[in-house]
Amino acid sequence: MELYHGEPLRHMGDLLSMAASRYEDDPAFVSFGQAQTYGEMDTQANKVANVLVDHGVEPGDRVGLFVPNTSQFPEAYFGAIRAGAVPVPLNLRMDPETLVYVVQNAEADHIIGSPLLADEVQRLAEAAEVGTLLLSGVSGDGVVNYSHAVEDASPEFDRVDRAYDDVAAQLYTSGTTGNPKGVLLTHENLLTTIEAFDKGGFAIDAEDSMLLVLPLFHIYGLNAIMGTCMYNGSTMYLQPRPEPEPMLRAIDDNDITTFAGVPAMYTMMFREYRENPDEYDLSSLEDVTCAAAPLPDEVRRTIEDRWGVPMTEGWGMTETAPAGTAEPSRGVRKEAGCIGPALDGIDIKLVDPDTRETKVSTDQLRPRVDDDIDFDDEDAVTGEMAIRGPNVFEGYFKLPEKTASVFDDEGYFYTEDIARVDEDGYFWMVDRADDMIIAGGENIYPAEVEDALYEHPNVAEAAVVAAPHEVKGEAPVAFVVVEDGSDVTEEELRTFSLDHVATYAHPRRIFFVDELPRSATQKVQRYKLEEEVEERLDEPLQSSSEEL
Repeated sequence: MELYHGEPLRHMGDLLSMAASRYEDDPAFVSFGQAQTYGEMDTQANKVANVLVDHGVEPGDRVGLFVPNTSQFPEAYFGAIRAGAVPVPLNLRMDPETLVYVVQNAEADHIIGSPLLADEVQRLAEAAEVGTLLLSGVSGDGVVNYSHAVEDASPEFDRVDRAYDDVAAQLYTSGTTGNPKGVLLTHENLLTTIEAFDKGGFAIDAEDSMLLVLPLFHIYGLNAIMGTCMYNGSTMYLQPRPEPEPMLRAIDDNDITTFAGVPAMYTMMFREYRENPDEYDLSSLEDVTCAAAPLPDEVRRTIEDRWGVPMTEGWGMTETAPAGTAEPSRGVRKEAGCIGPALDGIDIKLVDPDTRETKVSTDQLRPRVDDDIDFDDEDAVTGEMAIRGPNVFEGYFKLPEKTASVFDDEGYFYTEDIARVDEDGYFWMVDRADDMIIAGGENIYPAEVEDALYEHPNVAEAAVVAAPHEVKGEAPVAFVVVEDGSDVTEEELRTFSLDHVATYAHPRRIFFVDELPRSATQKVQRYKLEEEVEERLDEPLQSSSEEL
């Protein structure tokens, strides 16, 4: 890792310090038209650290961050890390009940909230019985006026020492049971990921500007983008919502050079651009990046042709911080859908998903390809991805058995994602973990939606699968068996589900059936339901006002 004061960078809190020492007067973040330099952000983070310590935060304590993409997020994130605490970015799109679970599971007794979401964060803090809420414009019992406290705090702070393998951040990802799992990411995990992206897959420097619309409560925006940009002194333009017209306008008005998004963002942006091509000058763009879900070949090629900019695709997970693979922004390029080779310092092997027997591994592909590998036999070079490296997470918070089940004795983490590899060591995604649905970059597990539907008294059975969606790539639909004599309607169940799951997770269509197809072992045969979706839908699902 890069040297800072003659020593390797080994504390996430020093990432901002290093950037401030090199790019002190350069703009780090631009939020709502207001620029903040690296030096100013460094000072703000110190002030936040002082405030947290003054209000009882100790090393290892969890601090929730209920903040959208504004300049408050990085100051709170790095302030918490410098105080020795573990920031827990909270997914603003989660339903209130799940957010309460996350806060309580994380044992977060302090939450930093955004004044833009004052009502929501106050309800959350009360429901989760949080000891201290730090929120601008509000003060009282258990509530600290954040802006006043930060303004009055000292700009000097000696960051709390933490070991390289101590937990630096805790992000939550949904599990197949529907319960979010706390992913423990160490200073080493986060910093080596930034280094890996810097060496391959991300061509960015201090002259570049990044439009950062990806939520900072997700690891993609938090570490892959913000971390790598900060490492290189780039300027980040923050936008709280992924709306196509403001995104395109921001690129045009600010001469943005690079952008990172998910397929749904690119689909929305290109649709707006196609309808109003003369409204936006995107000639400043030099690179764009897509991850989190497969991007259709037509969309990628059209964007590259019309915008005149190369698109990089990659793969990673919250558990990998999120380093994994990335197609080089310059160099050997493959057809759309390729997620590139393993990043520097990362080992990947493809295994039989049932036996975990290795089929092919990266050490057989570099520095030269093993002659015994038959790349014409697709089955021989396709399997579950298992990944090992300094970027791979410590484990799941308070879930030792689950943690043990996803690692082997050699330190490989088994992802349940299926991929294939070619003779150049480039990977392609084949399938996703279990039955997970990815809607606009958000991971949705059918079980959590099914559990919500089962709360309705007239639902006897429910199964949720993916259906093609015009903008989000795919979205959930449900097959429901109702109780005898019930006259419940599709609209009633959809409205009910909106009150029980996140907006992005609610089923867009509900199909009533007499019974669910099951195997001999009584497992629901989801593939048959997916086939039925194709028969029932003449075209991809459309967006509605509920999804905005």
